[in-house]
Amino acid sequence: MSPPPNREVTLFSAALELAAGQRDAYLNNACADDPGLRLRVEALLRVHDEAIPFLENAAPGSQDSPAGAKVPDATAGLSRTPAEKTGDRIRHYKLLQQIGEGGCGVVYMAEQEEPVRRRVAIKVIKLGMDTKQVIARFEAERQALALMDHPNIAKVLDAGATETGRPYFVMELVRGVKITDYCDENSLSTVERLKLFMQVCQAIQHAHQKGVIHRDIKPSNILVADHDGVPVPKVIDFGVAKATTGQRLTDKTLFTAFEQFIGTPAYMSPEQAKLSGLDVDTRTDIYALGVLLYELLTGKTPLDQKELLAAGLEEMRRTICEKEPVRPSTRLSTMLEGELTTTAKHRRIEPPKLVHLLRGDLDWVVMKALEKDRARRYETANVLARDVQHYLADEPVVARPPSNLYRLQKMARRNKLAFAAAGAVAAAVIIGLAASTWLYLKERSALQRAAAVSELLYQLLGTANRDGLKGSDYSVRQLLDDFSPSVTNQLAGLPDAEASVRETMGWTYFRLGDLAKAESSLRQAFALRRSALGPKHPDTLQTQHLVAFLVFNGLRRREEGEKLAYEIWQDRKQALGAEQEDTLTSQELYAQALCEKGDIQQAEAMQRRIHQLRQRDLGPDHTATLFALGNLGGTLGARGAWPDAEKCIQQTLKGLQRAGFADQEDGFICVKQLAIARLMQDDPTNAATLMEEALPRARAKLGPDH
Repeated sequence: MSPPPNREVTLFSAALELAAGQRDAYLNNACADDPGLRLRVEALLRVHDEAIPFLENAAPGSQDSPAGAKVPDATAGLSRTPAEKTGDRIRHYKLLQQIGEGGCGVVYMAEQEEPVRRRVAIKVIKLGMDTKQVIARFEAERQALALMDHPNIAKVLDAGATETGRPYFVMELVRGVKITDYCDENSLSTVERLKLFMQVCQAIQHAHQKGVIHRDIKPSNILVADHDGVPVPKVIDFGVAKATTGQRLTDKTLFTAFEQFIGTPAYMSPEQAKLSGLDVDTRTDIYALGVLLYELLTGKTPLDQKELLAAGLEEMRRTICEKEPVRPSTRLSTMLEGELTTTAKHRRIEPPKLVHLLRGDLDWVVMKALEKDRARRYETANVLARDVQHYLADEPVVARPPSNLYRLQKMARRNKLAFAAAGAVAAAVIIGLAASTWLYLKERSALQRAAAVSELLYQLLGTANRDGLKGSDYSVRQLLDDFSPSVTNQLAGLPDAEASVRETMGWTYFRLGDLAKAESSLRQAFALRRSALGPKHPDTLQTQHLVAFLVFNGLRRREEGEKLAYEIWQDRKQALGAEQEDTLTSQELYAQALCEKGDIQQAEAMQRRIHQLRQRDLGPDHTATLFALGNLGGTLGARGAWPDAEKCIQQTLKGLQRAGFADQEDGFICVKQLAIARLMQDDPTNAATLMEEALPRARAKLGPDH
């Protein structure tokens, strides 16, 4: 039994996208089990390469036409009508030049002569491709585009049929280049690329709301042009679009045969490749958007297009459905040095910084969009765009598995003053919600219960402060003491969830000054995470860092703290990279330990390096950068370089003032260090003045017993 005719069209269209030298390898694999199919496809290719140009240049019956010339039998189904050429007219449109060609359509730039004079684009079915199925799909594209009304989707202006009956439609002429070329040619930064990508997501969301899936999102179908100096992307080519609602896009039969691929392999979702009973839905476009984002960030697609085409149909399907792509940051870090340098140059950034920029949130966003299981992808294009916006706004992204530390870091960057709030109000709210939390734990599944408890503890207990209004620490501590014995029973069998709760409790105990209970809770959390997640998991390493910080800065067990700080620094460097922010935080703690031990030269070298990296990656006014500068100032003072130390401390204090931290504990510590620096430079008057001005503010803010 012969394969369905549409398979010939599919393979023919795919082969047209390849260079002539690549077609043999592709057909060897795609037609390995059907030599007859290969002969038919090769005949179509020969007609495309030879017969059609002949027909264009020699009209039927002319003196240049060989008498009795016959096209081979394999091409009998192809139309003999000459193709349009420059200068021809289709109704009131004059064809100026061919500007594009796809599997079944040719695109011309044309001049509309009436009722208005303007340049437009006309897409016409190609000679030899006017089968019933292709015409049906072409008409579907025409109707799909007519439904759209969005600034980032090419508008349909007119539609009709040529004198020979081949459908065409007229759309606005998009004078642009494909989005990846535009970004590289203009050396757009990662942030600028993300903003363009968000506009594409909004256009696709509009199409989905109209009930249409694009099904072939790729760079060549997204053109970017400058409008008054502002880049504007336009989504084109809904040629393989499919209605997702009950509306009829065409009166002709339109279906996808079992053996037919629709789309471009490198951008094709697993459900498109499987051709199973499950039909594709809008989430297939989410996958393609993930591929596009991957390419915008790294310059590469997750799966190589040439390798997919050369592998053959079945292997191509298996690869798309089963092969997990590497994360964008990993893809960059494994590139050849020259290739990585070129990629970074196109984004106006140094190669190490580009890898660092992608590692973390952007990795998570891309990989969520590329999930093989569509139920795990973003639900809509708008949700994907919002997560990109979250990244740009330095807010937690939905794609990243949330941890208390991650949320804390994001919240601290957005609203530093909120983390200074404390007192009886927080304690009262905590106690008031304790009962409802308990009921909530009983009603939900075990994992949901654990997440709710951890989230409530983080949000409510995380604002506790031993220096708040009188009596507040008692209320918080009492709640912790009452809650602690029940945690293990409530979260039995969920060690990671219990670890999250124990970590939050331990950190709250530390802030309340109950160091013994803080150590006990944090060590329990560390043991649980190590057992559940492994010793090198980022969450395990974070809990281990908190233990080291508590031992060194809270319990003041310097030798043990130094050892723990060194271990976590090395573990994070191996697992996360030497310049990742969490690694630098642990290295900073180890540098402080070295300074206290007297190894000042090594400590100073480390702190200078940490400050340089944070200034480069986070900016000079970031609190982490300021703290690194303040720590450097303390080390400079320890070796007696007081003028340099004073300069560092002054810069830190000014930065904290700009950030609103001048009247927080860190601000008062800087004032004290600055006073000591001036005292050590024989300026006791100014030192005393600084302390006298700061003392009443410190009493009011921190309390008299701090």
